[in-house]
Amino acid sequence: MLRCIKILWFFLTFVVVFGQALDVRKIAEQSKPDALGVSGSAIQSGASQMRNEIEKLKQAQEQASQRLGQLQYTPLDGVIDGDKYLLGPHDIIRIQVWTAATIDEMLEVSPDGMVVISGYGAIEVGGLNWNDGKQVITDAIMESYNPERFAVTIAAVRIFWTNITGAVEFPGSYQIGATQRLFDLIQLAGGANGIADISNIKVFKKNGDTVSIDLTPYFAEGSIDANPYIFDGDVVFVPQVSAEYGTIQLYGAGIRNGYYGLNPGETVMQIAQRIGVFTQSLEFTGIQVVRGDDVHSVNLLASDFALNDNDVVIFPAHLDSIIVGGLVTQGGAFPYYPGVSVYAYIAMASGPDADGSENRYSIFRNGKEIKFKAGDNLHPGDVIIVHHSIFTRVKDFVEAIARVVSSSITVYYLIDRLTK
Repeated sequence: MLRCIKILWFFLTFVVVFGQALDVRKIAEQSKPDALGVSGSAIQSGASQMRNEIEKLKQAQEQASQRLGQLQYTPLDGVIDGDKYLLGPHDIIRIQVWTAATIDEMLEVSPDGMVVISGYGAIEVGGLNWNDGKQVITDAIMESYNPERFAVTIAAVRIFWTNITGAVEFPGSYQIGATQRLFDLIQLAGGANGIADISNIKVFKKNGDTVSIDLTPYFAEGSIDANPYIFDGDVVFVPQVSAEYGTIQLYGAGIRNGYYGLNPGETVMQIAQRIGVFTQSLEFTGIQVVRGDDVHSVNLLASDFALNDNDVVIFPAHLDSIIVGGLVTQGGAFPYYPGVSVYAYIAMASGPDADGSENRYSIFRNGKEIKFKAGDNLHPGDVIIVHHSIFTRVKDFVEAIARVVSSSITVYYLIDRLTK
């Protein structure tokens, strides 16, 4: 009897276990892709496509990051002014769109001024200022993607060739960035030479317009508006000073040192106002005018002084400067260094010019010429004026005598022929 009960229990247990196994198999069969109406190959294909899209997105983001890292760095003097900055070929614009699929692209303005936006097409931005160009791109993004979040930025500014001629050390073509200014280009060309007229610089535009620029307020007052941006196709011409009414030399701290054209009847006060001297220094006294071998001290609080052709005007230096002027190559204000010799300061001014001599100079202190002996030290604010060399003086004297003799011989010859 007990044996029959054991057999019956075993049979019931087998039936229950076998039934559960069938239920599990049925559930598994129902979970197969065919039971769901989707084939296994379709699921595999969909998963593969998703993986490919994710991989493409990663590659696009990596390429954008690499492109951003490869862009040439151009120094800026501040945030780009959206109303003044004009878009042009090779500007790089970055667009980022955050939707179901993130977009991160670098758009380079083509030579014909176009950019191509994925899903939209080409749009023209060349010649537009940045604010207008950004709005055009924004409209295209909204039409194509209608995103809730996006960004349009300038990733890098273009670099282009421009030309400069006239009174600069090295006229020619130079590469500059679209955010660089007129004075940057002049510096690339070695700087304006001693006879440059920076108050009447001409910029010839690609559209045929000509713009006159006065850099004087930039030097005198630091006015950035007087030092404008240079654009693609600009040709800059730096003229020489006009010698119609004579030329003078000006030296001092905070001004452009060198030759200036003299206006009719111009005085020390008028030239000081013209070049903005008093925006740099409130020192109206102790101005020196060197005329030949004579030196005149001018106190503008008491009187003015009329200027002549070839005068040299020296405005008081800051107390941390030494001024070098006269017959030197590149005179100006130089930092004061205790114990530095007169010859070293003349060397800082690129040495005497063709007519000057480093052994013939005068030292002025507080508006008066001083006797300067070997071993004496310069003081802050001293002025060094380099004079003609003895050889030049002798040469000029001999040439003058030769001209007189030649004229006398010519006159004698004519008289002799007429009396015969």
